[in-house]
Amino acid sequence: MIAWPDDLVRDIARRKSVLFLGAGISKNSTNKSGDRPKDWKEFLTAASQRLDKTHEEEALSCISSGDLLTACELVRKFLKRDQFKSLLLSEYSDKAFEPASIHDDVVKLDSRFVLTTNFDKLYENRANQIQNNTVLVRSYYDAGVADIFRRSQRNVLKVHGTIDVAERTVFTRSDYARARIEHGHFYRLLESLFLTHTFIFLGASMKDPDIQLILENHAFQFAGSRPHFMVMPKDPASTAVVEIMEESMNLRSLIYDPADHHKELAASLSELRDLVEGERETLTTTMDW
Repeated sequence: MIAWPDDLVRDIARRKSVLFLGAGISKNSTNKSGDRPKDWKEFLTAASQRLDKTHEEEALSCISSGDLLTACELVRKFLKRDQFKSLLLSEYSDKAFEPASIHDDVVKLDSRFVLTTNFDKLYENRANQIQNNTVLVRSYYDAGVADIFRRSQRNVLKVHGTIDVAERTVFTRSDYARARIEHGHFYRLLESLFLTHTFIFLGASMKDPDIQLILENHAFQFAGSRPHFMVMPKDPASTAVVEIMEESMNLRSLIYDPADHHKELAASLSELRDLVEGERETLTTTMDW
């Protein structure tokens, strides 16, 4: 089980935190057939198999080397955009995945800001069910996205877009470049959150180039500031890599056993929810906000 730091619990209780959800959260979901949503690598591997032999081998070579951005560029280019969009809709909309208990636990942490790179709508739909349709959902390209930062409403920010507008999802190397140029204001808003709130990355990969850049800039520009937190599965082979990431991005890793579809992560989040609720009960007495 994850040992949650006291200062992290206090930040969440005071709503001075940002929950950042990645594909590992959606992986807990299933549909009536028992399927689980594909993560980025799984999706690209399946999509590559629809290409001709030469391009399939090129894409799979990129995937095996960890260059998923180039692999996705190849898949979308040689599948054509309309077929690529159809694949996205088929995987992240048509399969009717249902929220898991882990989504409920995340919702009940009641963070004012939840960011996600997931295209699916599992979290925001469940959040609005539990919180009586009071959660605002915005994507990186929405014109009024800055307005929500000083309001009191709960928000879900779709950092890479949503399956509702599949053609505007950020998926390839050129998508990242275009988003940074055309929607630079959104990334400046993210930078402001990194300065004022504690981030907790849940089920997220630190390979996202935009997030890497913001974290690295923040770590070096504001050396000595409190770290953000990265909840990640145990992998003895990547111990040295994790240490470098912690140092270069000012992160503190919280490790769990990923066995049985990340069962320990779900249990740990349930425990975190109880700790946060206890801290909020204490705050109602002490008024030490």
